[in-house]
Amino acid sequence: MTHFKSLLYFFILAISLSACSPKYYTPDSHNIPLISRKGETNLAISGSTGRAEFQVSHGITDKIALKANGGAYFPSDFGRFETGNTGSGKFFEFGAGYFKPLENNWVFETYGILGMGSMEVDFSDTDVFDIDIDADGKLSAKILRFGVQPNIGYKTENFVFGAAARFVHLSFNDIEGDLVYLQTSQKDYLRRNNAHFLAEPGILIGMAFDKFSIRTHGGLSLNITDFKFQQYKSSITFIANFCF
Repeated sequence: MTHFKSLLYFFILAISLSACSPKYYTPDSHNIPLISRKGETNLAISGSTGRAEFQVSHGITDKIALKANGGAYFPSDFGRFETGNTGSGKFFEFGAGYFKPLENNWVFETYGILGMGSMEVDFSDTDVFDIDIDADGKLSAKILRFGVQPNIGYKTENFVFGAAARFVHLSFNDIEGDLVYLQTSQKDYLRRNNAHFLAEPGILIGMAFDKFSIRTHGGLSLNITDFKFQQYKSSITFIANFCF
């Protein structure tokens, strides 16, 4: 029983530290437009607790498509009052690629992508929330992300399914601030860990109503460079998409 209690206390402590630790990256929703013809355009908005995003795409020829997506990220009330973390950020990404309709309503596409943004983590007001967190101060940085994203999907007038595999290089620069977490300078931590390779699979499924569809998206972010890097590793969003 003593060993069991010790393991239980350790497990609870590990969860608490993970929940309260600063996070420097959150995966955005995959833009999986599934372009199948020249002139096809998709406009979408998506979001969930703590984020609001947009997505656009357009087939400029019968093989080439362009896309763009971005969003703003802000703390939910739950996250703010549970941890005192008032982190925020913004991100914009552009992509160009190749698409090919396949048999039986399947579509394949692949894009080269380049994205830029910024993030800020603020633990300076944790005392206001009457919580005990060993973190204090602020940290900000610019973000650069580039890589490739192949997609495959199936779509009909009433149903859409898509899967993506995003492989990117993520880097942080212009790192500034005085945030300290567990007696460690987070500016020094992020400067030592400022470049990462990520594998980010994602999937979406939705119902279509003529040109309009409602979709659910789920994604993972697997940090190949450093699995313990302080980041969010998953995301779930809801997407409203209009295709014409």
